[in-house]
Amino acid sequence: MTRYLKSVLTALLLLASMSISILRAQEQQYFLHTVTAGQGLYSISRMYGVTEDDIIKLNPGSETVIRIGQELRIPVARSTDSAQGTGKFHTIAQGETLYRLSVENNVSVKEIMDANPGLSAQNFKIGQVITIPAPTGSAPLASTIETAEEEIPEAISDANESLATEDQPYKCIHVVKRRETIYRICKTYDITQAEFLEANPQYRKSKLRNGAEVIIPFSSRELAAKEQERKKAETVLESIPDSTLFQLNAPKRQHEPGKVNAALILPFSLSDASSVDQMKMVEFLQGVLLGIEKLKDERVSVNLKVMDSGRTDADGIRRILTQDGMDEMDIVIFGSKDAAQIGEASRWSSEKDIPLVLPLNSNSDYVFANPHVFQLNTPQSYIYQEVYDHFFKEFRKPNVIIIDAADGSRNEFLTGLMIEMDERKVPHETIALRNLNESVKSRLKPDLQNIFIINSKEASPLFTALPMLQLISRNKDEGVETHLFGYPEYQTYTIDHLDEMYEVDTWFYSWFYTNNMLKESVDFGNSFRRAFGRQMIISYPSYASYGYDTSCFFLKAASQYGGQLEDNLGRIRCNPVQMGFKFERVNNWGGFINRKVFFIHLSDNYVVEKIDFDR
Repeated sequence: MTRYLKSVLTALLLLASMSISILRAQEQQYFLHTVTAGQGLYSISRMYGVTEDDIIKLNPGSETVIRIGQELRIPVARSTDSAQGTGKFHTIAQGETLYRLSVENNVSVKEIMDANPGLSAQNFKIGQVITIPAPTGSAPLASTIETAEEEIPEAISDANESLATEDQPYKCIHVVKRRETIYRICKTYDITQAEFLEANPQYRKSKLRNGAEVIIPFSSRELAAKEQERKKAETVLESIPDSTLFQLNAPKRQHEPGKVNAALILPFSLSDASSVDQMKMVEFLQGVLLGIEKLKDERVSVNLKVMDSGRTDADGIRRILTQDGMDEMDIVIFGSKDAAQIGEASRWSSEKDIPLVLPLNSNSDYVFANPHVFQLNTPQSYIYQEVYDHFFKEFRKPNVIIIDAADGSRNEFLTGLMIEMDERKVPHETIALRNLNESVKSRLKPDLQNIFIINSKEASPLFTALPMLQLISRNKDEGVETHLFGYPEYQTYTIDHLDEMYEVDTWFYSWFYTNNMLKESVDFGNSFRRAFGRQMIISYPSYASYGYDTSCFFLKAASQYGGQLEDNLGRIRCNPVQMGFKFERVNNWGGFINRKVFFIHLSDNYVVEKIDFDR
């Protein structure tokens, strides 16, 4: 083989080796995320600051479906830069402890906890993804001991002090006396001549001089004892239970119960007083005021500051939020739907550690990165998972008949439900709307719950199907059970088709619902008329009820728990008119979404039921 061919072959082998190394490195540039209920590609991508395509590339098939419990590879390079601007994401591995993570990443335990408000002793477990802040060089337990004060166990305090104390590299400095020898010095300090010369190599070939300074090292026995003490201290600290560290680092905030400073910022658009949107915002405010009146009966004092976000930009929102007194707020309810305004409000909320309630927008990315954001209008993927769970609790033996409206509308809810049905082996089939009368009777199962679902949320297919479903209900064999299951939009159709919907035994899901057949709605309507001298405008949802429910829940929560509101959401008791509240963090470093959903049942006994599965 010629020298030229050898060099070419060598270069090719080197290139192949480099390519393999690069591929292997690329294969490792991800961490694992375990899918939880309600999460979709959109929400997961927003959590980590990557695109949906980034996730799909590492997880072929995820563009079609992802399932609860599935592990997804999340690319590291881009997501690391977006972990709130610093630090990195980390999946907890077997054997890792909070203390060990602190040591290995050169940050304190408290810094890890502050970066992950949703992390607790209960969910610190294998597979959980957390954020690790950028290295600060903080001693692992320094802030813990400072925070815990006298609560710190003595063994932990002593062990930490032992490790934190900087070891002197030598025992002392000795000044040589007249006629003093190395032998005598070693005898005095109980060290060997070899140890002395190791510390003072210049005296291997020269003699001691009177007045000279020499280093007295620790003996091998002393070093062994110090090493044993260090290992003992490390063992003590390594054995600290995560539960102890979480408890010791828990915030100790002072709060005066019964008093709340709150801000309500809404886009009143007062320059256009005739608009329907402006009227909705006014009614939201009126509902908040009625809520405050209700809280007075519970001895809650609310100092409410109301401001108009109007058509202002992000700079205008910043000016509102930096007004005198805003830093003193216990909570801010921010009703804008504008992304730039919400972004500015979220940045302010994160900086000031003040809870920010977003009642009206339905898809805020800021909930995935700001631990103080509360999003009431829940992303649909989270609602769908709740509905699927409730559906199979309510209908234990379903036989689902999907009515194809053929209107070309996209139905993500039904797509997910069909996947759930396939996994649970629930029988289901599709019938064209135009053929419903002719072909359905043979599909009804006498031993199952026959449930009709139209694959469109629009009014026209429902209105076409209702007369056919009435005939099916009237002519079915004795003992055969039939129902219609639908969507939140169905509550807007009941005004003109209530009797038909009763007769076919209609069910639908919604995160809000009220009507004049429910007592709490009647009582609230009467209170509104007495207070403001008019009827509420008809809207879905009712904005007056929306404001009332929001204020009753959050202002009561802030009055009871102050800065610890986020840790006590499950303890809040109120009687909402239209909504429900079931808040969960979207991740360990993000905020909260409301996963509450109701089933509404218009029964064939002509009774309306609002079913709360969480009671």
